[in-house]
Amino acid sequence: MAFDQEKMVSLMREILQENYLTLAVKAYSLEEDLSRGECLMRFQLAQREENPVEVEGQGVGTIDALFNGLRQHLAHDYPSLSSIAFSQFAIQGLLNSADARESSKAWAEATVGIINSEGREFVFQARQPSVSRAGIEATVKAAEYFVNSERTYVRLHEILEHYRSEGRTDLVEKYTDLMTQVVQNTSYSEVVERIRAQLKG
Repeated sequence: MAFDQEKMVSLMREILQENYLTLAVKAYSLEEDLSRGECLMRFQLAQREENPVEVEGQGVGTIDALFNGLRQHLAHDYPSLSSIAFSQFAIQGLLNSADARESSKAWAEATVGIINSEGREFVFQARQPSVSRAGIEATVKAAEYFVNSERTYVRLHEILEHYRSEGRTDLVEKYTDLMTQVVQNTSYSEVVERIRAQLKG
């Protein structure tokens, strides 16, 4: 993950605190029709350590099916997910001299690239002892990032309106600046666009 994304995650956690949404895939099953190039993935998605819910996604492979399932499940509450798209996906085996004869014990690093509605690319990485686990973790990181970007933008607007009503121009300026930073790190949605229109008005 790029440095500015790391800074943005820190900001999101600071603003949202206990409302920062964590996502995790606890288990999954896969059905893949190789002749048709279609993949069906069923997975258990946990949010904030709550009991997992069953989610289903379809795509041309495991990661595509997972991404589509996450989007379909979360986009109702977080519409910005509907306007992001894959830009890259890569897996790299991490071998060293000690692993050379036991490649089955090597770690894998997955890289997932996502483009937002403004055409800006965000890169997410995960390192795990299995290829599938690394790819899943990197993809879930991406979804989590955009979900919390949208949540942070909305929360900052609430804080801004509070200080505006109290006539705190110093804090209004501070939170307006923070919103400008966050909006570059999320993606288009009706919620975000409505707030941006209010600020311009």
